[in-house]
Amino acid sequence: MYTCKDSINLLQAMLDGELSAEETQHLREHLAGCAPCVDFLRTYRATPGLCRKALAQKMPQEVSAKLTEFLRARIKPTP
Repeated sequence: MYTCKDSINLLQAMLDGELSAEETQHLREHLAGCAPCVDFLRTYRATPGLCRKALAQKMPQEVSAKLTEFLRARIKPTP
């Protein structure tokens, strides 16, 4: 049976279908008895969708202007 560290290191390979049947079974056995790893797997699977959704959001113009002004004031070149 895998440890939590082993399991986390193998998640992407499992999701990509790159693990052998035996490795997949060992990983599933670990996940069946480890709630923290199952929670991690849920967030791991959700991350790409959340990133796409966040990137699709447009910053309000007022916030963008204030942020730009703030950064320009802080990044002034030194003589």
